[in-house]
Amino acid sequence: MTPDLVIDDAVIMTMDAGRAVIHGWVAVTAGVITGIGEGLAPDAAERVDAHGGILHPGYVSVHQHSMDALGRAGHGDAQEFFGWLFGTYYGGVLGYQAGDAARAASLTAADLARAGVTTVLDCWGVGDAGSPRARACLAATVDVAVASGLRWIVAPMVSDRLPDAWEPMLAAAPAPFRADALIAPTAAALAFAAQSLTLARGRVEVWTSTELPEMATDALLRGLAELADRAGTGITTHLCASEPGAVDVTGERAVARLARLGMLRAGTVAAHLTHTDAADRRILAASGVGAGHCASSTMFGGGGRSPLGELVAAGVAVGLGLDNATLNTTADMVGEMRHAVMFDRAAGSGPVRATAADLFAHATIEGARALGMAGRIGSIELGKRADLVLLDTAGSHWEPRRDPATAIVLQSRADDIRAVWVDGEPVYAR
Repeated sequence: MTPDLVIDDAVIMTMDAGRAVIHGWVAVTAGVITGIGEGLAPDAAERVDAHGGILHPGYVSVHQHSMDALGRAGHGDAQEFFGWLFGTYYGGVLGYQAGDAARAASLTAADLARAGVTTVLDCWGVGDAGSPRARACLAATVDVAVASGLRWIVAPMVSDRLPDAWEPMLAAAPAPFRADALIAPTAAALAFAAQSLTLARGRVEVWTSTELPEMATDALLRGLAELADRAGTGITTHLCASEPGAVDVTGERAVARLARLGMLRAGTVAAHLTHTDAADRRILAASGVGAGHCASSTMFGGGGRSPLGELVAAGVAVGLGLDNATLNTTADMVGEMRHAVMFDRAAGSGPVRATAADLFAHATIEGARALGMAGRIGSIELGKRADLVLLDTAGSHWEPRRDPATAIVLQSRADDIRAVWVDGEPVYAR
């Protein structure tokens, strides 16, 4: 069968187990990689000349929030966490109608495609889970996600309790913030999560999610796990993002609690994990949970500790997340990899500091592994989906020539991206 697409004269970073780099061609048929080779490329319906540029797997953002894109660069001053959460994030999204959600999702989609991010896990929320407003905003977001052509996982966040320790911060939060918008009765939250699962279509998946474990009763967490089991889908949450958040309001470790309630398994992604202990990390690794490391947003929010090294040392699959646009304004995976290297050097954990090549793996194949999708995406191998990024390496900033992974992380720029494909279909070109 004649391939639909051949990309020729490329430096191919396969990101396979041996990290092979090939100067040659990749063939795509019906969205699947059907040929990789050197020498003469086969005929195809469409041929793209890479002119010696780098072809690599699409980037994977394993933790992101599409809805606060409209608040990007709204605050140049330092904010403490609750001031940001209640004032900046919820202060914006609580006013959204469907048109606002569509605009935020459209900006996110454009950012992702431009940045070569072909798969994203979107922890979605506008408050008032289950209300007509939230349902309309979610439907509008899914419509944009489908139209984008990206591999987009939407995970609507639901919660049913607020920790007593938050009362002073909730009381101090300025209007238009409303504390009651953060939670819903358990049955209503589960009904919204169940209805949301029916919206999946095309390349858009829907997962279950709670915003923070301390914002969820056991009944809600158990119910979300059961919904995910029945639908065969994933689960995501923020976990151990702060020292107080690492321990439930009952005194039980948050990780142990999620394990007890059936929330931890392959296909669960936990964002941040900044304040785990050794026992937490053993549970996470043994359960097959993936981690979302968000270096840029953590530093912007004043965080002073990178958990990357200790998570990797424990055997946890770690991907990178672009997180919130109000905390990471440029939505640039090259910048994220570079910041993660710097953060690990300055405030790292674990026995070994990460290399630039390590970070490129975290942005591709390790991100796919964190999502439980490494059998489909994350590397350029026969039988995998053709999620591909082509770089123009002609600029002077690529000199002197280094190994491709190091060069991408330390020398490249986001505007080097020449073309992006998902399932072999173009989603960005310049």
